[in-house]
Amino acid sequence: MKKLLSFVCITVLGLPAFAGFKEHFDLGQQYLSNFQYSGAVTEFKSALRINYLDNSARIGLINSYLARGMYYANTEKNYEKAADDYRAAMFYLVYYPNANQVKNSSQAIVQVTSNLNQCLSSINFDTSAQNRFNKAKQLRAEGNFAAAGYEFNQSLSDTSLIKESFQQTGDIMKLLGNDAKASEYYKKAVSVAPDDITLRLSYAKILDKLGQEDEAVRQYNYILTKTTDNKEILYSLERIYKRKLEDSPNDANITSNLGAIMQKEGNFDEALRYYSKAEYLDPSNLNTRINVGTLYQQKGDYKTAITAYDSVLIIDPNNVDANIYKAQSLAKLGNTKEATDIYKKLLAKNPDNELIQNEMISAVRDSMTPEQFVEYVKKNNPNNASEVLYNYALDLHRKNKLADAISVYKNILAIGTTNAEVYVNLAIAQSQDKNFDGAIMTLNTAEAKFPNNSQVASTMKSIKAQADDEKLELAANYYNNKDYQNAIAEYLKIQPATSDTMLGVASAYQNLGDTDKAIEYYKKAFDLAPTNSEIAYYIAALYADKEDVGNAQIFAQKSLALNKTNKNAKELLDNINANVDAQNLEKAIAMFDKEQYDESLPLFNDIISKDSKNAYALYYRGMIYDTKKQYNDAINDYKKAILQNPDLAIVNYLIGVDYDMLEKYKDAMSYYKAFIATYSEDDDFLKYANTRIGELAPYVK
Repeated sequence: MKKLLSFVCITVLGLPAFAGFKEHFDLGQQYLSNFQYSGAVTEFKSALRINYLDNSARIGLINSYLARGMYYANTEKNYEKAADDYRAAMFYLVYYPNANQVKNSSQAIVQVTSNLNQCLSSINFDTSAQNRFNKAKQLRAEGNFAAAGYEFNQSLSDTSLIKESFQQTGDIMKLLGNDAKASEYYKKAVSVAPDDITLRLSYAKILDKLGQEDEAVRQYNYILTKTTDNKEILYSLERIYKRKLEDSPNDANITSNLGAIMQKEGNFDEALRYYSKAEYLDPSNLNTRINVGTLYQQKGDYKTAITAYDSVLIIDPNNVDANIYKAQSLAKLGNTKEATDIYKKLLAKNPDNELIQNEMISAVRDSMTPEQFVEYVKKNNPNNASEVLYNYALDLHRKNKLADAISVYKNILAIGTTNAEVYVNLAIAQSQDKNFDGAIMTLNTAEAKFPNNSQVASTMKSIKAQADDEKLELAANYYNNKDYQNAIAEYLKIQPATSDTMLGVASAYQNLGDTDKAIEYYKKAFDLAPTNSEIAYYIAALYADKEDVGNAQIFAQKSLALNKTNKNAKELLDNINANVDAQNLEKAIAMFDKEQYDESLPLFNDIISKDSKNAYALYYRGMIYDTKKQYNDAINDYKKAILQNPDLAIVNYLIGVDYDMLEKYKDAMSYYKAFIATYSEDDDFLKYANTRIGELAPYVK
């Protein structure tokens, strides 16, 4: 760089006052004054997590990042690390605090921005929005949350990244304990993606945590309109409304809403209790009476439900909800005509209401034969007949009423439709009825109408295969009766040959004891189905029987390449490779002992690729990763190793050290303790673990 980066020290008045806070804050100040910048960062972060609002800790953390960033840039010339620290400082200067605090730091922001840009220029950093977003995700994965938060906010110029950038920043704020800022960023994300239910739920939860109950309720209720009843949300709403009811015990709306929540939770007795109280508080509230009706309707007590709806209709005869629910209850009791009359009356006033139309159709459907229902729909709902009849046909099809379903599908085609699925489902029903020729004719018509429809093509292929399966039955019967020669003859008559027919021939030859012929036809089957792991295994097993180890190994490897979970192929290959793997492991360990890490690593990788549970290979590879400072990779291997071999007690120590290096002190202490609990030697490892547990105790709460 052309010039040294300058250091901006920010000052603030005031002393921290939280219990536990002062120790971290004072240590941070001490570390910073002694130029121990990483320690200062750790302590100030700990202090800020205890009290995220404390400006003293925030400024101390910023100064620590700036000091360390300047050291990396000017002393070590490590501009990548310097950039990360300047990013973190900018996060705590610009995005973490409130507007006034940002305004008061304007001069520092200008200087730090300049320093950061110099670092980014030195490493030729691509400042496009997509690259900054990718960098942010990388930083977050590495646990560098503040730097990640800064970069997420630099990617907002790309509209496709705005939603996730805001959401990720909200997540980071929540992780850092700054719930107020998390709420702000979730709100921004929701405004960009209002239909993202998972995002909106995160926003609702943080609002609830902040005590912003009215807005939290609004968000929870919106989510419930878009999803099936979510127990977690219902419990949250129950808690909020019960608290509201404590403040306003005579509020009829709150009481009724609490009853509705109880009803959705399935707690009908409690729901009725709240509805009764709400009705007592406000007898004129018709919605409460309707809710009572829906509760009894939900319980299957349709007569009581109708009584509740009638009490509403006496006051408001045109209440649409009460009329619809009453008609539904009447239909359930078998009073189809009375239910239909209600729907007709409603449709006269609301002719375009699809809900009422659908409810009326549902009411009459169960009381008619398929032929009668088809004619009814064609006469009374001609504009929507195809869609209504298609749903009806699907329901018949699901109930395995094939003849009726086929009849209705054909009626839909006669009316005229542009829906290829009607042809597809008709063909499927015909094939289920064993009318394969009719199914293929139906699909031929569909292919002419919809030449590029993949569903039509795939169904045609499937049904043709089913037709071939029928033809295979004769050959299979010979085979099952152990008449292998006739089975072979019948399989070979089926043309074009398929993998199934060739497998039948191969298996028949195998049962006749003709291994060479069996291999020949298994290979033909494999040519026709080159992704079939089992066929490759059969060939390998036959070669193994012939003691042809080379070919057996080749086909066992092919089998596993196609299906890594093929247990038989794995066992076969394991038996073949057992001696080879043992020799390779000894060779790799010997190379490791000679500190030939790069040379031994491929051998360990090869052993693990064949046997992912080889504890010693995992253990040694973890130690190689340690030498390369790839601590996360090392931890991953160590954990797998001790899972396979709990006697490797030293692994807990190594994991603890690696977590220590990653500054994940809680995890480090956990593994140090696990090591002490299982390690019996009184040596330096044990002493160090005990020492570190004592040193880390103040950092782990």
